[in-house]
Amino acid sequence: MYIAVAAIGLAFVIVVALAASLRWRKLAAGENRVVLSGGGTGGHVNPALAIAEGIKAREPGTRFLYIGVRNKAESVIVRRTGYELRFVLSEGYPGLRPSLRTVRFLVKAGIGVAQSIVLLMVFAPRWIIATGGYVSAPVIAAALILKKLGIGHVRIFLHEQNSIPGQLNALMGKWVDKVLLTFPQTISFFPNGKVVGYPIRTSILPAPGDEARARLSFPIPPGRETVFIFGGSQGARTINRAVVDALHYLLPYRNRLFVIHGTGLASSAEYDAAADTQKRLERSLSPGERALLEGFYYRQDYFHNIADVYSASSLIVCRSGAGSLNEISRIGKPALLIPKANLPGDHQVMNARAMKSAGAADLLFEDTIREDGALLEKVDGKVLADKIVALLDNPARLAEMAEKSQHFLRRRAIERIVNELYDEKRFHDGNGSQPVPFKDLASNSRLLHVLSAAYNRMGQDFDPLAAIGDADDLAYYRHRAAGLLCYETWQDRNLGVKLIGLTRYRDKIPTLLEMLSDRTPVSRIKRLFGGDFEQVGFIRRNIVQALRVLDHFDGEVERHLMLALSDSYFEVRSEACRTIAHFGPCLAGSAAWMEALLKRLEDRCFEVVIEAAVALGEVGDAATARALLALNESHYWQVRNAALRGIRRLIDRGVIEPSTELLEGTSAFILTSTDFKPHFPIKETYTAIRNASRKRSGQPAGADSRTEKPVRKVQ
Repeated sequence: MYIAVAAIGLAFVIVVALAASLRWRKLAAGENRVVLSGGGTGGHVNPALAIAEGIKAREPGTRFLYIGVRNKAESVIVRRTGYELRFVLSEGYPGLRPSLRTVRFLVKAGIGVAQSIVLLMVFAPRWIIATGGYVSAPVIAAALILKKLGIGHVRIFLHEQNSIPGQLNALMGKWVDKVLLTFPQTISFFPNGKVVGYPIRTSILPAPGDEARARLSFPIPPGRETVFIFGGSQGARTINRAVVDALHYLLPYRNRLFVIHGTGLASSAEYDAAADTQKRLERSLSPGERALLEGFYYRQDYFHNIADVYSASSLIVCRSGAGSLNEISRIGKPALLIPKANLPGDHQVMNARAMKSAGAADLLFEDTIREDGALLEKVDGKVLADKIVALLDNPARLAEMAEKSQHFLRRRAIERIVNELYDEKRFHDGNGSQPVPFKDLASNSRLLHVLSAAYNRMGQDFDPLAAIGDADDLAYYRHRAAGLLCYETWQDRNLGVKLIGLTRYRDKIPTLLEMLSDRTPVSRIKRLFGGDFEQVGFIRRNIVQALRVLDHFDGEVERHLMLALSDSYFEVRSEACRTIAHFGPCLAGSAAWMEALLKRLEDRCFEVVIEAAVALGEVGDAATARALLALNESHYWQVRNAALRGIRRLIDRGVIEPSTELLEGTSAFILTSTDFKPHFPIKETYTAIRNASRKRSGQPAGADSRTEKPVRKVQ
């Protein structure tokens, strides 16, 4: 009976699948049906709509279905086109590390795939054109499943806007029929890729400035240089807040400038762009300053006629998503780009570097600061204002940037894309704009390796710029390193600390010092495994080391080094002694520091005693020499050697004079060593002190004539 039921069920599924397959073939043959998918931001939605315009120009009767995610940019932008719009569940990929977000992602993705299967079977498209964003993943997955089952007769195209693909696009791109690329650099990621450029909507066309201003819904006083600042369709919190903060510094130029601010469509419990901007305006500007904004500053959440805003502007300040860059290039405007860092593949930074390399843009990076007890990313308002004014004060450079901007875009992208869709060769894909060569950004681990090697090789002459070779890249690496300090995992924060030191990002010294003194306790479970504070011992140790690499000394650094000398983790105490030795010229002769280091000679960890003895040679006085001589019979030869090194350094500094008494004191040191080496460092150190003493006293420097003590066995 069960076998019969199973057979009937299987037969039913086969019949339904065959019927769905036949229906799909019939509908697809009758009219051109196209599914568009991609969303979350305008940078994914607008390319899809631009491609749709190209298809409609070829086949006006084409029917479109747009599949997106509810309450995102597509909800606003696509509705204005009149295309059929449906929603599925999806959310961003949380990464490989297992978490509750991973479970939620998998559940939503599964539901989204099921919803997409239903939508695709009902609509029966000829093509699926996905433009990225996490909404594309369930749609492409559903299409691949239906194709595998023989139900879906559809070709799948994926357009990658950025120079470095996102994680989901990189995965899905291997399975689709063809990947359409914006940047030539991206071809290495996709064997099935084709460089076509970025599709720009036909409405994005340059217009004379006066005509564009006349079409705007708000007036711009004549004779003003206009700056358009926005953070994408959803808006960017850091940019919005930076604009408000910059207004205070731009107000003195209010009779010369006009600022247009696109705050974005974001409106959620996490961030409401319009409300947050209004609150910051009220908090940051006085009533008198806010009164002066009339006729100088205008803001709006989203500009559907953005081409007119571009055309009316002298300078564009924005993120560096591929959509924004290509639209700016189509209009031919200079740009100040503020890329979002630490995105997959750093694609916004790579995009911005490409445009800067072409001579069409300048760069400004977000910084990571501590504000209200939390680490957050921020663009300083004064820095932004100064950048804007400096660019506007250089009209020759703006004109050159505008000229080069026009050549940054790969032209006729829509025609190339349509050619790929119809698989026709009538369009000759000429050279287009040649890619501008620039080296890839280094990963954090690679950067650490390069800078560490340079630091070890160059010593006191270390210069991170010489190792990296590009000032803008160095600025970005510094901000990327600071961004790691916000991460939850201590390994990422630890890496950030190391990179801040090796990039010599001295602006972050206050943040490092605050982390060094942070005594937020860990949970009981972590304490069972040896943890003490959230900023774990490895982080505290590397902060102290970073202070040495940063090579900056002031009162705050001194105060925190004194605290580090009594840290609960021995490696922090040891590293503090090394750093104190490095800053010896600033601390020499200080009674407080000599007392603190003398106390460390009694440390329970011999590694700390070693470094304290060496440091005393850099900061100590004659009394210090007596304490070092008292280590002559230490159980550890490394301690005895460090004591002799400290004494030798006191001689070199002229703090103590070589004498017969000193020679007798050093002769009391046990010179045995447990290491199997062709030479013993402790003997070399002793010999150097002996020769210096004899030279000063007029005795010949020869073989050691002291009465040899019985050699003690050192365990």
